[in-house]
Amino acid sequence: MTVKKDRKNQVWIQVNGEKIRIEKKKIKNMYLRISPSDGEIRVSAPEGISLKTVEGFVRKKWDWIGNTREKLKEISAEKSKDRPLTEEEKKAQKEEYRSLLLRILPEVIQKCEKITGLHAREWRLRDMKTRWGSCNIQKKRIWLNLQLAAYPRECLEYVVIHELVHLLVPGHGKEFWAYMDQFFPEWKRVRKELNGR
Repeated sequence: MTVKKDRKNQVWIQVNGEKIRIEKKKIKNMYLRISPSDGEIRVSAPEGISLKTVEGFVRKKWDWIGNTREKLKEISAEKSKDRPLTEEEKKAQKEEYRSLLLRILPEVIQKCEKITGLHAREWRLRDMKTRWGSCNIQKKRIWLNLQLAAYPRECLEYVVIHELVHLLVPGHGKEFWAYMDQFFPEWKRVRKELNGR
């Protein structure tokens, strides 16, 4: 394992000949994500965890990394074309997003429901223009935006927990954000990444 130190709390290691960027943070769990723009493998890890443990975590996810990078590469190639996508290409892109989300959602939902102790009766996906998710409190039905497939996994986790908390608190008052602080302490940083701010 080759290790290269960058700025404080950031380290690069090599796994299977690939550079992995590791950022140590004040968090409890490890998060793996693939950059949609360049396919870079990034890991957010607790400050005290060993690089050997991180390497093992990455190796276990290697098949998923390969599959996700391929999908994101295809999506990125379509997005980077000078001409607008045709209706057929848009449809194909949405199906790719849907397929990717359907593969990872069960694990994400299970994790988020365990953290919050909250459960939705139904989860659905659709392409939304102005929202990342929405919650029908009476029916306990949650909709998630297909475009989340192009973002790191922690962004998806943030939206899932956000919508689950709406089962407790309808609006976005102090009580709502207090629950977010409790269930997803990194929510401010992740929301900025999701909204590009």
